[in-house]
Amino acid sequence: MAVTSIDLHLEGDNQVYISGQRVKGSLVLHIGLPVIIAGVEVRFRGAARAKWSETVQSGTHRTDIEHEKEEIYFDDRFCLWGKVNAQSRWEGREVLQRGRHMFPFQYKVPEGVPCSFEGPDAHVRYNVQGIIIRYNGECISTQRIINVLRDYDPKKEPCDLSSANSTQHPLEDHSERSVHTFCCRPGRVSCSISLPKRAYVPGEILRAAITVHNLSIRKSGAVSLQLKQIISYGGVHTRTMLLKDLKVCDSLRPGQHRHWREYPLRVPSLCPSRLHMCKVLDLRYCVAVSPAEVEASFADTVLYAAVPVTIATVPDNDFECTKWSYKYGAPPLMTDDAVTDCYIYGCTRAESEEEEFKPKYKYFEDLRDIRREKDILLKLRQSPGIKRRKDKDKTKGETSRPCVKLKSDEVSSASQA
Repeated sequence: MAVTSIDLHLEGDNQVYISGQRVKGSLVLHIGLPVIIAGVEVRFRGAARAKWSETVQSGTHRTDIEHEKEEIYFDDRFCLWGKVNAQSRWEGREVLQRGRHMFPFQYKVPEGVPCSFEGPDAHVRYNVQGIIIRYNGECISTQRIINVLRDYDPKKEPCDLSSANSTQHPLEDHSERSVHTFCCRPGRVSCSISLPKRAYVPGEILRAAITVHNLSIRKSGAVSLQLKQIISYGGVHTRTMLLKDLKVCDSLRPGQHRHWREYPLRVPSLCPSRLHMCKVLDLRYCVAVSPAEVEASFADTVLYAAVPVTIATVPDNDFECTKWSYKYGAPPLMTDDAVTDCYIYGCTRAESEEEEFKPKYKYFEDLRDIRREKDILLKLRQSPGIKRRKDKDKTKGETSRPCVKLKSDEVSSASQA
């Protein structure tokens, strides 16, 4: 066979690129027999794609309409070997001799493009494709999906002023539901959630204040704290994904009131909010508290209180980060299976990569809340126990001082002197 293998080698350990950074690599070919080709090219493509269905009912007729939307950010081709005329057509014929051939390349990712994202029937993907242009037969190609990220700071985004202004302000939500019975008067179940701020980074601990009050004669189910991802398809269709579900307590008795001041939830590795420049997809996140009824599932729960949160990539000024890394996005971020990494027509198939692509995002493994530590130290210094110990030490020092009494003769002699 003429072409035995074709592969793309990219520089870097994590192979994660920031928008505006250069992608460097090489296209490596192994030729078994001399082959006549038109040339060798490399292609860089970035696009977002989403598919969703809509049901339209007119009288007794019901129609399912499928929508598909695509947005291309860049699609550039570069000649690595051969001749291309002004009309981007290949001229002449080239002969690739037997052996190993390597064609280096580099490409600057455009600035401001959205982050890589994989969701149900939706994705934002960036591909690097190496192609051998042949005169006879199909072209030989291989491709790699690269991970592209973009730093997102809500305080510096001009189009996200509402999120930036509410970054340091507490967010609250309250929900209440009446519970009716056949023989007794109706009761109610209420829940509320409060967050000290809105913007968080992956790896940061989110501390929520939760209050649940059961004023009914029925026993409630488990109370859970949930992190949800809301995907918007084309601005007309939304889909909610449950990312994290923590059980706060098993149940509440009739008339029981529970309050959790700072219930912790560590934010997993996630795609940042607001896919910049993307008109096909949009991402939002929220944190919800949900007291479920007895034998009720997540989908059947009606009562819940939720507050929106923003996932950023830049921590607040009150945090000190000593270690961060790139981690795969937390489930249920899903990938489409219709991705083929390598095609070789008329030759043996090269070693292909995994068909599923899982993007990586910035994850802060060690975050120190300096302001929280200062508040804890201040509270310790002002605690009643420390004050009592200080007062006790002060009184003990005063009583331990030596006291000498003088006689009347000594006092008179001392006064004469």
